[in-house]
Amino acid sequence: MHKHFFLFLLVGLLLPATGFCITNYNVGDNLNVLAPSGLVLRATASPQGKKISTVLLGETVTVLKENFKKVPHSVVEFKGFNIKGFWVKVSTAAGQQGYVFDGYLSRYKAPGSFDTNGAEDDYSPAERYLLGHTEQRGERIELAKTPNRYVRYKQAFQNNAEVEVNIGEGGAAYTLTFDKGLTLEEGYLIGRLLWLEGPLKSTLENGVITVSNAAETQLITVLNRGGTVILTMSIAD
Repeated sequence: MHKHFFLFLLVGLLLPATGFCITNYNVGDNLNVLAPSGLVLRATASPQGKKISTVLLGETVTVLKENFKKVPHSVVEFKGFNIKGFWVKVSTAAGQQGYVFDGYLSRYKAPGSFDTNGAEDDYSPAERYLLGHTEQRGERIELAKTPNRYVRYKQAFQNNAEVEVNIGEGGAAYTLTFDKGLTLEEGYLIGRLLWLEGPLKSTLENGVITVSNAAETQLITVLNRGGTVILTMSIAD
């Protein structure tokens, strides 16, 4: 029995790690589309299924079918990094029903698709994004500054997310620590939509996703630290 246990453990350790974009959703949940070009709604759970329509970036779908995580699918996002997930039956806001790939769905809304609750210009992009989902928790906590770093603070939010702002000579960095449960893939999609445009350079190395614009003046890094996804968005002067 001990031999079988250790053999099973060894096999488990040697198998490649498998991650999926969104996890733990149920029938009746409303999920948001994070696919930049939208998601194709199909008549069957297959990439060859007849196209019904396209659900656009930022639109919401409602999960319909029980036992939905049956047909796996993946999309190559960039070399070395695939978005993995399953086909799920949903209903759109227009009342159409069909199947979409859940790898580009999230409980978090797509940047630019919602009201940021009157957030003013003195809020960072990361803070404005979270204010579209929840409220601040307490006041900003000022952090130690240096002669060339003149704005540094943290802001906590009611959903246990947190933003750290670091601005000074040479540029700025905004670090968004999400609440537990958000996946690396979701953090990547949110950061890309929130911060980057145009042709992109993307890599995955040692579990850290790095994406920049063509000029490398704007950059995001995304990593999972102990089950918590951390997104850093930076810009060079």
